[in-house]
Amino acid sequence: MQLTDRDLQLIAYVGRHRFLSSAQLAALDGGSSQNLLRLLRALYDHGYLDRPKAQLAAMPIEGPQAMVYGLAPKGARALREYGHRLNGGGDWTEKNKRAGATFLEHTLAVADFMTALELSCRGRSDVDLIHEQEIIAAAPEETRRAREPLRWVVRPEQHRNETWSVIPDGLFALSFADETSSYFLFEIDRGTIPIVRNSLDHRSIARKLATYYEGWRANRHVEQFGVKQMRVLIVSESAERVSNMLSAIDHITGGKGSNFFLLIDKPSLATGDLLQAEWTSGKRAAVKLTD
Repeated sequence: MQLTDRDLQLIAYVGRHRFLSSAQLAALDGGSSQNLLRLLRALYDHGYLDRPKAQLAAMPIEGPQAMVYGLAPKGARALREYGHRLNGGGDWTEKNKRAGATFLEHTLAVADFMTALELSCRGRSDVDLIHEQEIIAAAPEETRRAREPLRWVVRPEQHRNETWSVIPDGLFALSFADETSSYFLFEIDRGTIPIVRNSLDHRSIARKLATYYEGWRANRHVEQFGVKQMRVLIVSESAERVSNMLSAIDHITGGKGSNFFLLIDKPSLATGDLLQAEWTSGKRAAVKLTD
C-alpha cells in the first residue's frame, strides 16, 4: 500500500488522540464519508491501524456503533518516518489489547472535546490550536523526558509531608493574531467520582481541584511547561455538578473563588461552536476561551 498524504493524516489523527471513531475521523477529515470508510478499512487491513477489541463488548447492548481505531505498530513507524511526534511508545498492539471498555469510552470522550475544538479553530482566522505534543516538545527537559509529562505534582502548604498529584486528560493552547497564547489543562468529568468526601480523599473532585490550585499557587505551570499563564477547564456531566464544583472551589480558596478554573456542563457545550460557548469561572463569571 502506497500511503497518500490523506492516509498519513488519518493515521496522525489516531496517533494524536490514542483512539478515534470513524465518525470523529470523518469530522476531522472533512471529505467523503464513504471514501473515508474505505480508506480506514484499507489502513486496517494493511496493518497501519488497529481495532481495539474492547469496543465489541458494548455492541450487543447498544447495537452497531461507529468503529473505533487505534494506532498499530506499522502506523507508528510510518508516522515517525515522516517526522510526526507521538505520545508514548512501546508495543502498540499490546496497549490496544489492554485498553478496557471504560478506558476506551473515556478516551473517546476526550477526543470528542478535542475534535470539536479543532473544528472550531479551523473556522477562525484569528485563532490557532496548539496541540499537546507541540507544547511538550517545547517544555523544559525534565518534562520532555518524563514518562507522564502531564502529571501535576505538588506538596500542599498544609500537608507538607504528603505529595499530591493528578493527571489531566489533556493539554492545549490557543494562539491569537496578536501573538499571545492561552494555555489550558482540561478534565472530562463523567460523574463517576464524588465531588466531596469527609476529607480531601484522593478519590474526590475536591482533591483534584485542590491539587491543581496548590500547584498553580506554587507556579507549577512555569516549572513544568515553561508558560506563565495557564487555566484548568472542566467539562462536567450536568449543571448541578458544575454548581457543586463551584462550591468546592469556594471552600478550597477560602470563599474567594479563582479564575484559574473554567467549568461548563456537557449540554451547554453541545449547543454550538466551542469557542463561542460561555464557561463559568471559579469566581462565577461568564468567560469564553478566547477572552
